[in-house]
Amino acid sequence: MKDTGSNSILLVGNPNVGKSVIFAFLTGRYAIVSNYPGTTVEVSTGWFGHDRSREVIDTPGVDSLIPRSEDERVTRDILLRYPEATVVQVADAKNLFRALVLTTQLAEMGRRVILVLNMMDEARQRGLGIDAKRLSGELGIEVVETVAVEKRGLSRLDRVLEERGEATPRTVVEYTPDVRSAIAACDEAAGEANRHGIFGALTALSGEFDLLEKAGAPPGTLEAVSSLVRERGARRPNPFSYGIASARKETAERLLSRSLRRGAAKSETARWRAFAPAALVTGAAILLYLVFGREALGTVGLHPTLLLLAAVVWGMGAAGADRMNRFTLHPVTGTFFLLFVLWLVYRFVGVFAAGAIVDLLETRLFGDLVIPAVSRVAPTGWIHALLVGDYGLVSMGLNYSISIVLPIVVVFFLVFGLLEDSGYFPRLTVLTNNIFRAVGVNGKATLPMVLGFGCVTMAVLATRILETRRERIIAVTLLALAVPCSAQLGVILALMSTVSAAAVAVIAGIITAEFFLVGALLSRILKGGTTDFILELPPLRTPRAGNILIKTGARVKWFLREALPFFLLATFILFLLDTTGALRILFRAAEPVTGTLLGLPSETAGVFILGFFRRDYGAAGLYKLWESGAIAGNQIVVALVVMSLFLPCLATLIVMIKELGLRWALSILGFVLAVSLLTGGALNLVLSLTGARL
Repeated sequence: MKDTGSNSILLVGNPNVGKSVIFAFLTGRYAIVSNYPGTTVEVSTGWFGHDRSREVIDTPGVDSLIPRSEDERVTRDILLRYPEATVVQVADAKNLFRALVLTTQLAEMGRRVILVLNMMDEARQRGLGIDAKRLSGELGIEVVETVAVEKRGLSRLDRVLEERGEATPRTVVEYTPDVRSAIAACDEAAGEANRHGIFGALTALSGEFDLLEKAGAPPGTLEAVSSLVRERGARRPNPFSYGIASARKETAERLLSRSLRRGAAKSETARWRAFAPAALVTGAAILLYLVFGREALGTVGLHPTLLLLAAVVWGMGAAGADRMNRFTLHPVTGTFFLLFVLWLVYRFVGVFAAGAIVDLLETRLFGDLVIPAVSRVAPTGWIHALLVGDYGLVSMGLNYSISIVLPIVVVFFLVFGLLEDSGYFPRLTVLTNNIFRAVGVNGKATLPMVLGFGCVTMAVLATRILETRRERIIAVTLLALAVPCSAQLGVILALMSTVSAAAVAVIAGIITAEFFLVGALLSRILKGGTTDFILELPPLRTPRAGNILIKTGARVKWFLREALPFFLLATFILFLLDTTGALRILFRAAEPVTGTLLGLPSETAGVFILGFFRRDYGAAGLYKLWESGAIAGNQIVVALVVMSLFLPCLATLIVMIKELGLRWALSILGFVLAVSLLTGGALNLVLSLTGARL
């Protein structure tokens, strides 16, 4: 018997409305994340109720149920797969109009809905007053006000779900006579193949016929419906999709005007409360500076300017959010702010994490405690070599992962979470739109690029927000070539802090030039144009420490679960290769590339090979080579350029194959390998011929 979802709960809503927070509350954070069948879109599922008997599905954020992207198609298909499920529509109270447009589509589907008005605190701060009771009366459904991150209102949502308080919205969209006539004609032409009533007819009129195909409509029926849409559409001044969208927006506007009270003043208490975190951080910066002085703060990587910037970011969502919004989007001030943010990341990750914390863990923890203790247990023999030798599980595997990579990852994710939670990242897409158009994509590509600094594998998946395959190929190639992941970036920043400013400028200049040259080349070779850039910006918000810590904790657990076993396995393989002498043969085989072409010691061959399996492991190996004095001077510059441009990791390659196909993935892989080695070779040659010392 087919599961119609009568005991299921579907979370539906626009992007960035807080569905994941509500999902975590309803399920107790016991979630299973998996790809929806036949797609790369991830869907979270969990269980609700005292007996955990009701399945909860967190669907991808959408703006429409007539799909224009893979995310929207998956959400629509889940809704149709579970026709009797309870739909919890989560709305951003500040953008209620956008949410109500989606509500009209759920009503046309005949779905039973509970509307959650989330972020009510931010709506009130903006002077927006929503009459939830009146809106509930207009729609004929339960409307629940919440501030999900503070768990306000969620207990009422819990009660409504327990009491099965959902109902079908009674709002009716008033379509024009020609649209109503076309709906009836389309429904009649489709016959039994239209299993979804008015919603199915509207989908077909909008040019999407996949619902009829999935219903097994014969070719004759598909052709009849398609011909009807073409013929009737030719008589209109604009497409049916435009008329349908306009009617839904008019209905949403009418509902909004009856339910929204504007002009509610923000209280002085709310203003001061919004500024409180920024004031506390600024006060802490001043106090630390006065008590300990600049030098003492500098030893742990904390400069008063960094703390001041943290205060600015923390205050983004405060009373001055509108002014800060204009500041971060302005071409001049926004660019300076971006450079300031990049400097902040460099100081925290490259100096504080990769300097003070790595030194503490590597020297005090492993150097003085762990490795000597293991050596006493196994003082000699092959067990000693396996555990604490040159390629020992403890001295290399655990040491690399725990003392070098882990602190860099933790601090990077903290900084990343702070900027992410403030809503700053989407503003980069607007600021960089014109820049990215030069490489054949629009500003939306900024989001995957930024995500790539966390994990390139996840960033490749995120390229599906780009509209065309051409743009995805360009973005994936640039991610594979010139965007280092978090751990790799941290180690690169740490090594860059040991070289001169001229060397840093050369490294950054080469990577940036490669990024734009390759992008411009691909945009000319690949057929097609750049799509228009349309993006609704979420508001700037005061970051919440709880959110940042939860996200950081989840990402660190993911890193330990994914990376630590590989570090140990790769170290064991290196141990076996070294013991059998195969490693020396491998180094000699790579000598023409590492020695002759790049001017690097033979040991770097192992570093680059490991970098293909995991970028962070290869970067950590490079750090150890520098630490031992095996590479120095210009060699560091060449090695950093090659490592930055080198092959994506194996996990990224697998995802590339899944997203673009084997041919394109292998083509990108070969291209990136050639570019990285040739660029490193050219740099080595120039430095050798000129005698320059960076």
